[in-house]
Amino acid sequence: MTYAPQVPPAPTQPDRKPGAVRVIQTAVFAIALATPALYYMLMQRLVGLISSREMWDLNEPGDTPQSLATGEFLYALVTVIALPALLAVLALISAIGLHKRRRWARILTAIWVGIMLLPLAGWAAGSVILWKTVAAPTGTKEYFLGPVDPIMLNAMAAPVAFLSALIVFILIFTRRVRQWAPKRTAAPTPPHAPAFHTPHGFAPQQGYAPQPGYGPPQQSHPNQQANWPAGPTGP
Repeated sequence: MTYAPQVPPAPTQPDRKPGAVRVIQTAVFAIALATPALYYMLMQRLVGLISSREMWDLNEPGDTPQSLATGEFLYALVTVIALPALLAVLALISAIGLHKRRRWARILTAIWVGIMLLPLAGWAAGSVILWKTVAAPTGTKEYFLGPVDPIMLNAMAAPVAFLSALIVFILIFTRRVRQWAPKRTAAPTPPHAPAFHTPHGFAPQQGYAPQPGYGPPQQSHPNQQANWPAGPTGP
């Protein structure tokens, strides 16, 4: 007697790249390409800082946005320069890894995009509020992109970066993306069938086995008469 277990079929993997993966590969670069707007915002705010210091006669000779950025605002300058470079590298790794259907790329994308969600949300909200409440800068046009001033530029770029990150974070957990970059595990081995052992010298037969202590049933001969015990009166 043997036991044949049923092995569940392995989940099928899509042969063609799902549209969600293509959206993710595009959106991660949108996040990286939007963040350089922070540099123009920083420099324009330093222009405004120099103007306000001149009103109070606090401006040092030779103060320029570049000198302030490389001096007392060095950390802010390093941040706004390093952040786009870091996000561009992460976006490139995520896009290539997902193209090659690597599970680690899917996990890495979920991690770094999830970390950036809150800062990007704060940047988007602050930029829109600043654009609505502060007048457009009228100082130097050096940090304008054509007719677009840095405040308006950030009010457009920040929401794009946040919405792109939100879309990536949602799509990375969908079933189609998980099937495209599945978990790599060893091939499952079927479970061993349980073996049923019989006692030595006993061959199992169909039907019920005879109970120990009882002999085989005896058949009566048709001509044999039964001997009845004599009653109390006798024959």
